[in-house]
Amino acid sequence: MPAPTQDLCRKFDLIFALATIQKPDIQVLQRATDIPVSTLKRQLSHLRTNFGIHIEFQRTSGTHGGSGHYAVTDWGMIEKDRFLAFWLVNRPKPEKIKK
Repeated sequence: MPAPTQDLCRKFDLIFALATIQKPDIQVLQRATDIPVSTLKRQLSHLRTNFGIHIEFQRTSGTHGGSGHYAVTDWGMIEKDRFLAFWLVNRPKPEKIKK
């Protein structure tokens, strides 16, 4: 299998994080994926549009501003369990990712 592009790896790493981390906020996603916050926001939009994944930002009650976490309510075209099994085995080492 040819090495996936950096963009595809980022999308897959983000999907993996959303599937495996309970109530992740943007900082947790950034630490888990090592993707810059501005890129994370763009990737979240791409996952919604291109993969049909319904990702909601659920605000923390009683707080002001952008406090809250992300939750997937529909995996769209992704079969979550098969994806997780695939990415655990096939995620390339960082030096093999095409830029």
